[in-house]
Amino acid sequence: MKYNLFVKFCLVAALVVATISPALSTLVPVTGAAPLAPQSAPALAAARPLVSTISASGVFSFPVLQQPAGQPGFVSRETGKVTQFGLASKYGSQGFLAHNDLAGATFFNVEVGDVITLTYTDGSTDNFEVTQIRRLQAVTPNSATSRFIDLDNNNASLRAVDLFYQTYGVKDTLVMQTCIARGDELSWGRLFIIATPVTIISAAQ
Repeated sequence: MKYNLFVKFCLVAALVVATISPALSTLVPVTGAAPLAPQSAPALAAARPLVSTISASGVFSFPVLQQPAGQPGFVSRETGKVTQFGLASKYGSQGFLAHNDLAGATFFNVEVGDVITLTYTDGSTDNFEVTQIRRLQAVTPNSATSRFIDLDNNNASLRAVDLFYQTYGVKDTLVMQTCIARGDELSWGRLFIIATPVTIISAAQ
């Protein structure tokens, strides 16, 4: 009896690990310049309208691509396009990724107070105001599970999972991410632009 219970416990534990491992293996995607990788079929359309464009007035405007199903670390190498981070949506945020030698290069021109606009496939829009810009050094530059050094917070050390929850894990926020280059290391660090929803109040109120 005890042996059977032990076997059942092991099977359940193995199933849980198998279920969560793909997500945990790519917590903070690498967005430095990288060789062109094979691309799989795009992920299936979600029930809600997808984001078609992300823009900031006078700074950038890019079409948005979806990650292929089952590839949370995928970042498109198409010029002038941004990739939506599917794993972020599971935590109630909206994440957008771009390589720093492509669309991500313009992320460095974004400032606190700028308004980011998302346009959806049904024509609706949402606005977000940039409230924070974070810069971190990756201890292992080309690893999605690297530890990080928070350059804006007394060089505090963070695990990838902690950084994920502090950024993509905050509900209703918009997060843009690219890599910071340093010398010959194109993925030396990570840049996060964090924005919160803008509530438009009617002048008649």
